[in-house]
Amino acid sequence: MTKSCTDQESLYSDIGFCQGQAAPAGLLNHFYAISKRDIVGYPTISRADKATLASIPAYTGNFTLAADKKWFKVDLIPDQSQLQVESQGSYGSKSFKNTGTFVIPRTTEEVSGFIAEANNDEMIFLVPGRDGKYRMIGSKDFSPELTLAQDSGKAATDTNSTTVTAVATDMYPAPYYPGTIETADGDISGEDGSAVTTGTGSTGS
Repeated sequence: MTKSCTDQESLYSDIGFCQGQAAPAGLLNHFYAISKRDIVGYPTISRADKATLASIPAYTGNFTLAADKKWFKVDLIPDQSQLQVESQGSYGSKSFKNTGTFVIPRTTEEVSGFIAEANNDEMIFLVPGRDGKYRMIGSKDFSPELTLAQDSGKAATDTNSTTVTAVATDMYPAPYYPGTIETADGDISGEDGSAVTTGTGSTGS
């Protein structure tokens, strides 16, 4: 009997780059996060549903949150945070290690309260690149391992900051989330960070 692998058809194609085209590095100066306790339903991602390279690491659909719950926003010190991805595992069982390092200004009661809550919690993080597209650390199946640290600095010229390092296994390299992000200030699109009118949010690719 012939084995069928129709869900693994090769999708490789040319990947071009135009001379003079900008590729800004770094992240925007914030992230959104939520406890997995406050998520009722998850968007989906499946290699079998994809038709192009660009669509492979993108979720389809939106998160469904518990009543009165929203993604909360955490501001960052500009140009000190980053997203890193690396392959891990053995042949046939390879996955990705997605790491977000986020540097939050200050070590105040509010910031300290945040890391106290997150220390033993399971979280999901949405991280915007310079292009405004949001990528996800953590998923329904894998929760980030958090390392939380504070540094008051020594001299007046030092940085007083809190660092959150989130490391999560995933089958995709920090997948993109083009769906709706429900926040206290209104819904935004994970595709580009623009405001979303209720009922018209992106559902992904």
